[in-house]
Amino acid sequence: MTRNGNVEFFSATFVEDIEAQNEMASGLLAADGRFAFRVPILGFRFEKALMEEHFNENYLESTQFPNGTFEGTIANWDPNFESGTWHDVIASGKLTVHGIEKNREISSKIMRDKDGWKIQSAFVIATADHEIPIPKMVRDKIAEEISVTVDLNLLPR
Repeated sequence: MTRNGNVEFFSATFVEDIEAQNEMASGLLAADGRFAFRVPILGFRFEKALMEEHFNENYLESTQFPNGTFEGTIANWDPNFESGTWHDVIASGKLTVHGIEKNREISSKIMRDKDGWKIQSAFVIATADHEIPIPKMVRDKIAEEISVTVDLNLLPR
């Protein structure tokens, strides 16, 4: 399990790049490959305070939808993965952002080491898939597809 996983996102447009980081992701990986992860939306930190305010109040509506979640199973799970080597896996489950749940298959890498498991992933979230409202006056500043990277270190509990 982890309580301090790292999740970052990046929105790139010709007008402006927006990025934020969150070191408050929590979750667990069960011995059979099932997983559940939660990211508190208010935990994302931006370079500019105004961006953070707009993100929480106008786009993700963080008080109404306080968490993003991903729950499911690792499709090609093997509890005996060779230690110290990265393995390509598919995380399959329900990704919930802005209160909208979508079935997703996300390519990831997983490695067992002496302390536990490390998980890395990079994927894209389409704002339209999760009904995230982007006002017309800022549409050129916010990408329709947001790049997300995840870096987790899970330790036995």
